[in-house]
Amino acid sequence: MEDEVDRLVAAWRRERPDLDVEPLEVLSRVSRLARHLDRARRIAFSEHQLEPWEFDVLTSLRRAGAPYQLSPGQLLTQTLVTSGTMTNRIDRLAKKGLV
Repeated sequence: MEDEVDRLVAAWRRERPDLDVEPLEVLSRVSRLARHLDRARRIAFSEHQLEPWEFDVLTSLRRAGAPYQLSPGQLLTQTLVTSGTMTNRIDRLAKKGLV
């Protein structure tokens, strides 16, 4: 069964037969799958009035175990965001009474 990625790869092979587009067969599918998963994740979180980033921070704290605290640096490492972004996120979570 042919899908959109097959058509994309065929078009590149037709237009630029000199290029190796084989990696697109995997990378494009992984990228599309990630978008589908992100959409499903956002829907699940919205049912609980949470944003995905809120869930990421809160689960990082929960995984830390009692007393459910991490330093800002540890949170940065676990959530892969900048210090400015983490400060903003912690402030927003505090306003919601979640931290």
